[in-house]
Amino acid sequence: MKTSIKYMLVMVICFFCSCKKFLETPQISQINLSEFWKTAKDAELGLAAVYNAAQVTFESDFFRWGELRGDNFINNDRPSADNLQLVSNQLTSTTVGADWSAMYTAISTANTAIKRIPAIPDFALKNNYLAQALSLRALLYFYAVRVWGDVPKVVDPIEGLDQELNFEKSPAATIFKDIILPDLDKAEKLMTTIRSLNNFSLGGILALKAHVYMWPGAHQNFTTARSAITQLETDGYTLETTKAGWIDIFRGNQKSNEIVFALAWNFNEDGGNRGIGQFTSATPMVVPSDALEHKCRSIIPDDFRILETAAFDVKIIPNVEFPYLRVLTKYSPRFVARDLQGSWASTNDKDLIFFRLSGLLLLKAEAENNLNNPAQALALINKVRTARGLKLVDVTITDKMTVRNMILDDRQFELMGEGSRYWDLVRNNVVLEVMKPINGMSDARRIYWPVAQNVMNRNPKIKQNDGY
Repeated sequence: MKTSIKYMLVMVICFFCSCKKFLETPQISQINLSEFWKTAKDAELGLAAVYNAAQVTFESDFFRWGELRGDNFINNDRPSADNLQLVSNQLTSTTVGADWSAMYTAISTANTAIKRIPAIPDFALKNNYLAQALSLRALLYFYAVRVWGDVPKVVDPIEGLDQELNFEKSPAATIFKDIILPDLDKAEKLMTTIRSLNNFSLGGILALKAHVYMWPGAHQNFTTARSAITQLETDGYTLETTKAGWIDIFRGNQKSNEIVFALAWNFNEDGGNRGIGQFTSATPMVVPSDALEHKCRSIIPDDFRILETAAFDVKIIPNVEFPYLRVLTKYSPRFVARDLQGSWASTNDKDLIFFRLSGLLLLKAEAENNLNNPAQALALINKVRTARGLKLVDVTITDKMTVRNMILDDRQFELMGEGSRYWDLVRNNVVLEVMKPINGMSDARRIYWPVAQNVMNRNPKIKQNDGY
């Protein structure tokens, strides 16, 4: 997607010219925006720029936001200051990941595409391109409200120096009502492509819709979430049914029919995927929790997923600093030589997987359980376990909390290292219960991230989140 960088600058020129107080201060392009958004090719390049901006947003923070605040990882023996704050629940306004500048750059890029594409003379993929831009904006805002809670509502492109840029926060409920839900509804109606691995298709829209309607708030609707996944199940996605097939989702060509949507990565165009690389360098920033291994072995003794996801107490050769080192192996083989580990971490081009069928089936199980259908929920757990060749659960269990915990456990084992665990804990209102014994997390206000200090410095209308 790096081929679209130049065009990305074209689209956001006016936004960049005047965003000193709100987001950041990039270089000013001299290209005139009015020369573009005239043809189908312009729309294609413009949409590519939105995907590119999403890559920049999610490359590392995808894991910081959705994975590293949960109980899957612990700090290495010699953690960096940022990761010590992150894993230990000591976030501050200067912690890496607290700055929403890249997020709002991507949102602004999407806003421009959403405004400009409809004015282009009709072409075959016009509705699909608009649907993708709407879906990407919905995805970005969904992450924004989950990370920070109340955030600025920005839906118009910044195209002039006379526009107001210092936006106040809007309630998260307003963001759902005015942006996320309508964007998804319109995208679903416009989209005609059923499946597409690295672009939003109807499958990706339905997957995002399910997650949105499962999220707590006035909009929450378990029936709608369940229906979205049920519809998606008819679109040709299939579970891998062998251990090798499951592993190949992450280490192979990443073209599995189980993947619903993933941001593409190409080393020649995008460089190494640093988000994944941080786990697999010669000295990983964070390492898998040994408690997770013990938990998995006690619940599903024959479960290969955690042992293929993380290596525990592997001897590293040469042992320059750490004689033993746990390491995430989901995206790479179990390297034993530090020089190979470091090389792979910096050159990998693994896609960033947002939605897989297995995770959606387990999310549907959550919906069924919340709709007081425990038997259906347990049947969905067993559908995933059957595909993995694992021992099935007892479908006669009826206690709602027991079933909820079983779903959470299976999601943890299936999706560990995929940026999901923290959201699972928050969505099920168990994050304080799980994390307090681990890192002392007890203040519900700190479920959200703080707002970065430099954001507040640029925009005096932005106030710090409560609890920080």
